[in-house]
Amino acid sequence: MPDLKRREVIGAGLAGAVGIATGRLGGGDAEAARRKRRRHRRKVKRYDAIVVGAGLAGLTAARQIRRAGHSVLILEARKRVGGRNFDHHLGGGEVAELGGQWAGPGQDRVLGLARELGVGTFETYAQGKSVYYRAGQRKTYSGDIPPASPASLVELEATILAINDLASDVPLHEPWNAPDARTLDQQTVAAWIDARNHTAEARELAALAIRGVYGEEASQVSLLDMLAAVQGVGGDFNTLIGDAQSIRFAGGPQQFSIKLARKLRRQLKKNAPVLAVEHGKRIVVHTRRHSFRARRLILTPPKPVIGALRFSPQLPPAFDQVLQRQPMGCTIKVNAIYDRPFWRDQGLSGTVVSDTGPIEIVYDNSPPDGRPGVLVGFMEANEGRSLMSAPLATRRAAALDCFARYFGGAARHPSGYVDMVWARERYTRGAYGTFNPPGVLTSLGAATAGSAGRIHFAGDGTSPEWPGYMDGAIRSGERAASEVIAAL
Repeated sequence: MPDLKRREVIGAGLAGAVGIATGRLGGGDAEAARRKRRRHRRKVKRYDAIVVGAGLAGLTAARQIRRAGHSVLILEARKRVGGRNFDHHLGGGEVAELGGQWAGPGQDRVLGLARELGVGTFETYAQGKSVYYRAGQRKTYSGDIPPASPASLVELEATILAINDLASDVPLHEPWNAPDARTLDQQTVAAWIDARNHTAEARELAALAIRGVYGEEASQVSLLDMLAAVQGVGGDFNTLIGDAQSIRFAGGPQQFSIKLARKLRRQLKKNAPVLAVEHGKRIVVHTRRHSFRARRLILTPPKPVIGALRFSPQLPPAFDQVLQRQPMGCTIKVNAIYDRPFWRDQGLSGTVVSDTGPIEIVYDNSPPDGRPGVLVGFMEANEGRSLMSAPLATRRAAALDCFARYFGGAARHPSGYVDMVWARERYTRGAYGTFNPPGVLTSLGAATAGSAGRIHFAGDGTSPEWPGYMDGAIRSGERAASEVIAAL
């Protein structure tokens, strides 16, 4: 998004966004400036719709609009497409995913897109025992349930049943209309969990699960937000934290966006960050070098990124407020690459649940044939914030310390290491997605459920179904495109 100096240039009427600062010109140059403005206006290209962002939401929306016979332009700030899908190539067509990567049963849109584009799927590696690390002790176990104390396991089971029961009463598309919505929305997930669980181990495991979903501490997330997310994945908390991570895509999911972009290459402009938007009876979108006019606009970036744009006039107050109140989580995604998956020789699946950071969750992230071996780990929420400004060497050392703690000394010697600090990505600003702190859904949800005039919103965080997943992003693009087509 524009830095402070660039934002200061955007003057009244957004003239500065297109490089015309007439107030700085001498009197003799006034007529030349007016001619320049007239020439610029003549050059403004017109479209039925403009889509900002070339991730899955934006590309899905643009394709649907074009198929309906309307003209569309996609503006992407980065030099690449894919948004939060970003794959690191290992050679031989194999990748280590640095962004979103998983799907699961019920995610029909993303699995359908994979079939359409000829992208194969394979199961996340889960053969062998998992590692449970707590209070300095390492244990291995089979199945999905870590060897926690019996008392904590009973509490956790009761907690999950209670979550599912509460979520069943939350309307999928209008969570703010749930019974006791205000009471639920005023609580944080942490406060609710702590009130129901009396063992420290149960509280710690529940908090870890929330960090795995949001990339944020449970103390920051509204209980109603979490219940809506559970309803959005079918009503089972276990789906949110487990089954939804069971399927991977051969060659990585960024190829979805790459392949869609090839079909839309004449409608796509990369390296074209949007600086400002004029809206009302018309839409004019300003980038660094050009301006474009449209009848409708779809914005797909995360809310904090949209909020940094300059709108003229200002967005309706409810939309402006919600853009200020939906932050991103903080996650550093780490991939350590080895010649082979040596942990499998130990009978281990590569899965880890730990109470000791900075990496508390680990999976086997190797390609389908297991060559090379890859461990993926996550520094989430406060653990991620503690290292997001650290040098790469510091992050690498901290990550390898964790892997060695879980898998032995061989983990200290990878053949490669790569990580992604999503909070440092200018056009993302965090991961996994936006969330609602307490009070936001019930105070602003209903007022911001639709479009803001001619401006429509998409992205995984705007989808009631599968929020935070690629499937949700695709669904949001379809919904926004349908709104635009109906309006056109």
